[in-house]
Amino acid sequence: MKNKILLIDDDADFVEATQLLLEANGYDVCCASNGKEGFQKVKEESPDLIFLDMMMTYKTEGAETAKAMAADAAIKMIPIILITGAGKEKDFPMDLKTSDIPVKRILEKPINPETLIQVAKSYIGLTGKERREFVGTLDAIVGKWKDKEGNLIMILHAIQKHYGYVPRNVSFELCRLLHVPLARIYEVITFYNYFKLEPPGKNLISMCMGTACYLKGTPQILDEIKNILGIEAGETTKDGFFQLQNVRCLGCCGLAPVMMINDKVYGKVQRGEVMDILSEYTK
Repeated sequence: MKNKILLIDDDADFVEATQLLLEANGYDVCCASNGKEGFQKVKEESPDLIFLDMMMTYKTEGAETAKAMAADAAIKMIPIILITGAGKEKDFPMDLKTSDIPVKRILEKPINPETLIQVAKSYIGLTGKERREFVGTLDAIVGKWKDKEGNLIMILHAIQKHYGYVPRNVSFELCRLLHVPLARIYEVITFYNYFKLEPPGKNLISMCMGTACYLKGTPQILDEIKNILGIEAGETTKDGFFQLQNVRCLGCCGLAPVMMINDKVYGKVQRGEVMDILSEYTK
């Protein structure tokens, strides 16, 4: 199965040449000539990457389309490359700065073919053997539940168990395998707190919020962890090294207050010990 790229541009010559180039390099390509059509194509085709023209039927159409996509939970993770003929920031429409547009990169026409292919490769993760292995894994998961009623939730559970979260590219493949709209998949994922859209941290910190632990100092320990790592409960550090979560009870009430990192339990934890405990995982 090939990676899919969506071209949104009203320049027919550019679209034709770019489509031929991308297809020659092993990509599936679909096209749209304006923002409205492009937004609908994203919903229908679930592309892996979008090349979006800045100025189509009006000067800021590309920017507004990108913002609309970024605001839609079902498609906001698809990387967008903005294409423009405006070579300098001052050439952009008034009241619009490039930093305000939710895109990964801006390419100026005319685009060097080698540059375009390099950009495509850099934002599409899996190719060749890796992609075949990925699709094979997903086929096995889906095959177990495909013909059973209410299979979507069970498949998503299996996917999260395998990956630790529900990756964006997996959701796109599910659309094709189950013939289910992408919006429906994200509706389920975002409704249930269990499902995660971001990869888990390398080290999971679990803070016990049971009565015994809470009364013996969990809130103070939790505050110290937040201060050190700069994250809140439910978040992961920017480097992906630590993830923090609160749990109802760890079943170690006699050791209160308790924190657990991965599978290791720390009992009778004092606020002043937190830095040393976390340092064990950064060596």
